[in-house]
Amino acid sequence: MVKSKLETSRLIREKRLRARSILVFCFSVFIVKIMWLNSREGKKLLGADGENYLEALGGLLADGFFSNQGKLSYWPAGYPILMWPIASISETNLGLIVGILQSLMFALTIWFFAFELNESSLKKFAWPAAITLNLSPTLSLNSLVIGYEVTSASFFLLAISLFLRQSRLKKSSIFNLENSIIALAISISCFMQPRILLLAVGLLIAFAVYHYRGRTIPVFLAASLLVLTFAPTLMIYRNIVANGYAAISTNLGVTMNIGAGPEATGGYSDKAIGVPCKPIEGNAAEQDNHKVGCVIQWHLKNPARAMELMVNKFLFHWSPWFGPLANGTMGRNPWLQFHPFFETSKTEEGFNMTYGSVGKFFSWTWVSGSLILLLYGFIALRRRGGVSTLLAWCLFIPVLLNTASSMGTIGDHRFRIPTLTLSILLQLFGLYAIFDRRSFKRGLDGKVRLAQGLNWNGRGQGDNLQPWQRRYKLRRSRYGAWPFKGKTDKSS
Repeated sequence: MVKSKLETSRLIREKRLRARSILVFCFSVFIVKIMWLNSREGKKLLGADGENYLEALGGLLADGFFSNQGKLSYWPAGYPILMWPIASISETNLGLIVGILQSLMFALTIWFFAFELNESSLKKFAWPAAITLNLSPTLSLNSLVIGYEVTSASFFLLAISLFLRQSRLKKSSIFNLENSIIALAISISCFMQPRILLLAVGLLIAFAVYHYRGRTIPVFLAASLLVLTFAPTLMIYRNIVANGYAAISTNLGVTMNIGAGPEATGGYSDKAIGVPCKPIEGNAAEQDNHKVGCVIQWHLKNPARAMELMVNKFLFHWSPWFGPLANGTMGRNPWLQFHPFFETSKTEEGFNMTYGSVGKFFSWTWVSGSLILLLYGFIALRRRGGVSTLLAWCLFIPVLLNTASSMGTIGDHRFRIPTLTLSILLQLFGLYAIFDRRSFKRGLDGKVRLAQGLNWNGRGQGDNLQPWQRRYKLRRSRYGAWPFKGKTDKSS
């Protein structure tokens, strides 16, 4: 008995030490990044849409929330609106303050995820997850950039961490602190980029069918969606007042048109001219909707070509950050300032090697290896069962839906960043599963099923019955109905 207590005490001390050590590591990486950002001229880093965000911010500073500045309606206005209070305090140091806040949030969400892993049966992966995410160059350095992508990636990781926490603490109530934070975080992500709403719905469904039972599932989903849709609704209201039309943004048609048409590649190309579309009179929202309709009609009339473009968009979405297969808007990726091969490609010999057969070989190896590790990580993690199955689906579903979103619009490797934290973790689990198969045995964490709360009699699914109802059902199946006909009391 005494020995058991000592062993338990030792394990608790080890957990606490591991959690503190990971926090120190995350904070140390954060300090180094901020020192580097502070040393740069202008003390700011602009992403692909950096200038557009700053122009939109200028409209907010000049005319207020209902400014009719064009960039506030062409792109979603959420990210400039979030920067607005900071710019009101110090416009000069805007880039530095935004970089500090985004990077601090990135570090803390990584630590919190590692903390939840540390409290679960996956504690051996807490340190590898923290190190991999913090030192992933593109992901980590882009937390300093003026752009929404890494902040969304942080919020997804925060939401999943809170799902794990609720499962660990066995919280059955819908209205609790964790769900409130999840709804707020994902709502802010949707405020910055409305298409994230699709990814969020998939994530919430996965958690709902795992954690809740029966009628609680639709109630949880309805309450969550009510909060999530507030941010897009606010942007629609802003555009109604400012511009006289109901729209979140008016760039969807343009984006889809770049990735469609007879000359299109599925990504950004100088040859792309879009699809045939007769111009119409109307406001920006009506013209955007008309262009979206033209693109959809073209896809329906040219299914073979549409499928070919979708394959290209899939490959571009997962393409490297630079090289012969790269296609997207990551030319300002801070990692490229340190990437050894990128510097080599600036010479004639290095360019021929990078964009020649050698570069193509490594690029295809990188893409195929990344996807194989990701899929195998999902399969291996799901196979453990229990909370590991929940984690596997929560990591995989947003990545899958994000890829599908690119396939429906345009292939851009920058669109991978909002779920990059999740895909990297799946790849990490996949790599571990190759060399440590014992840690991924089937059923190691519990039953291998996600939909524990759905009411059906499929193999291995929950039946939502109370214990006395389950006993009664078992007796009926063994002895027939007649001895127990009419007996439905709890004492049976």
